[in-house]
Amino acid sequence: MIGGTRLGLGLAVRMLVSLGAVALVSVSIVFVAAAVAGGMVVGGLLAAVYLVSVFTTPAVGTAVTGMLSGFSLSTLLGGMLFVGLCLLPIRYLEPVKAEIRAFETELGTTGQLALERHPKVASMARRLAQQAGIPEPELRIVTRMRPESYALGGRASGTIVITRGLVRALDDDELEAVLAHEISHLANGDGRLMSHLLVPLLIAEHVGSDERPRFQPVYTYGLVLFVYIGQLLSWALITAVTTVQTWLCLGSLALLSRGREFAADRGAAELTGSPAALASALETLAGNRGRPTEDLREFKRSAGALDILPPADETDLPTPFRTHPPTDQRIERLGEMVSEATSDPTA
Repeated sequence: MIGGTRLGLGLAVRMLVSLGAVALVSVSIVFVAAAVAGGMVVGGLLAAVYLVSVFTTPAVGTAVTGMLSGFSLSTLLGGMLFVGLCLLPIRYLEPVKAEIRAFETELGTTGQLALERHPKVASMARRLAQQAGIPEPELRIVTRMRPESYALGGRASGTIVITRGLVRALDDDELEAVLAHEISHLANGDGRLMSHLLVPLLIAEHVGSDERPRFQPVYTYGLVLFVYIGQLLSWALITAVTTVQTWLCLGSLALLSRGREFAADRGAAELTGSPAALASALETLAGNRGRPTEDLREFKRSAGALDILPPADETDLPTPFRTHPPTDQRIERLGEMVSEATSDPTA
């Protein structure tokens, strides 16, 4: 179909642009994180050497000063980056990955198994997964009245979480269409992709999370003001850089996420054979959404990007930072698919 080709090309362009942007920002984040981690170590060593030179005999102090004078600024900066890169996995990378895994595990083990509570819904998911050519995902139902659905994990080991409010708000055809949308996310590997792309974003947040330094006159030998000014300038620079990096990451992820939503909509329409059912579900859900009850920051970071509809407050964000296309636009595209199907004599 012409529409399908247009969507495929549009998604490919979105992926190239967003992945390229994330790659460039990630490189800058790595260097900033390495500089911060390395700077803490090298700065600590220099401070220790300075104190040794001050509190020891003049001969030792002269020797230490001579040793330090043998290192150029470029050598010190190079050593700082090298040390920082060695510490990067321990200081930032592994803790961030563990944070993502822990939160996904928490989300993926919430509620009850649909097989125990709603066998009919579980049967829908099983059949759709077979059609999509992926293993049956674990389907869980959360006792929450706000209609939500999201997919976690990848093709081989995916989990779909829906709420009781979603089941009650939709009829069977609409519910099947929403499940098909989430299964399309799993089949496309969206959950794993978004988890990987969250890593540089969270590293930038961790690097820039320190509070503004306070003036604490605990130093001697006239270093009080000098040290404080150095800390303040370093904090201001790091905060400014990581803030820009964070927003660039958010914009790149949002661009990719909007494209994945369109792709999942088309995948759901193809799995169910009914674009109108998903359009009806989106229209129904759009009128039944309130603010999420969880911590809004955590919800948006993890589940919000792959929820069937965006968090309620996303409309307050500028368009480049929204994870979902406008619902009206999604419904319009699904309507175009209906028109294509009815006008195609081979359909």
